[in-house]
Amino acid sequence: MPKSKNRTPRRPKASARSNSWFRMQARADNEAEIYIYDEIGYWGVTARQFVNDLKALGDITHINLHINSPGGDVFDGIAIFNALKHHGAAITVHIDGLAASMASVIAMVGNPVIMPENTMMMIHKPWGFAGGDANDMRDYAELLDKVESVLIPAYAAKTGKSSDEIAAMLEDETWMDGSECVELGFADQVTPSLQAMACIQSKRIEDFEKMPNNIRNMITPPRNSNQRDPQQSVNQPQAQHVATQPNGADENTIRAQVIAEQKERVNGINNLFAMFGGNIPNCRRSV
Repeated sequence: MPKSKNRTPRRPKASARSNSWFRMQARADNEAEIYIYDEIGYWGVTARQFVNDLKALGDITHINLHINSPGGDVFDGIAIFNALKHHGAAITVHIDGLAASMASVIAMVGNPVIMPENTMMMIHKPWGFAGGDANDMRDYAELLDKVESVLIPAYAAKTGKSSDEIAAMLEDETWMDGSECVELGFADQVTPSLQAMACIQSKRIEDFEKMPNNIRNMITPPRNSNQRDPQQSVNQPQAQHVATQPNGADENTIRAQVIAEQKERVNGINNLFAMFGGNIPNCRRSV
């Protein structure tokens, strides 16, 4: 096992619930709706939060689990998978947009797993980064291999494929739409395409090499786009916005704000370079 100082950097605590696209809601008919519309772990859905909220649902007999997630922390994901797997309720999984990486593992608890035609699932080999000497690196590589050996049975149990077949798909970073998932056993039912899918705010786009463009666009929403609540229907297009011309006062306010932000940026860069005595070659090009 790699030394703790050589594993991935200490991760921040999850943000408050208001910043997370994660929600559980019990219904009167002993059913519950669970939405994972966020990363697994980190700033998103942590295992502790998930398990505590799952217990708080009480005695439920059926769970509708909605997933639209790029994945995330493998150990949080395994804990969430186990909590659902050993829960007494029947679980129906709905892939509402993307189930990638650890999110695809969590999806394997579903019976059935339902996917619209234009939703996607992605499976790949576990990865991470570490620092240290050659022995540390070998230890970390061994850890990643062990993690893969833990994940493979989840896919194999759902699909009926052999461990070697699953390992080959992980090696290739395999992307599948709804129909392909049904054909390969990762899903049980395909439904008509969604008219619109919710976006995911995530930097994990950099992690995936073979991501289809339609999914890449979905994970990188416009810079100023608003987060969408998971209870808002993913089938519902966003309302159209009518552009208006700002009045003179607004133009002056915006101009002053831009100038102030630029001045603050320049001062910040100058202060940073001053720490190094101002001797960094071509440093002024950043200003």
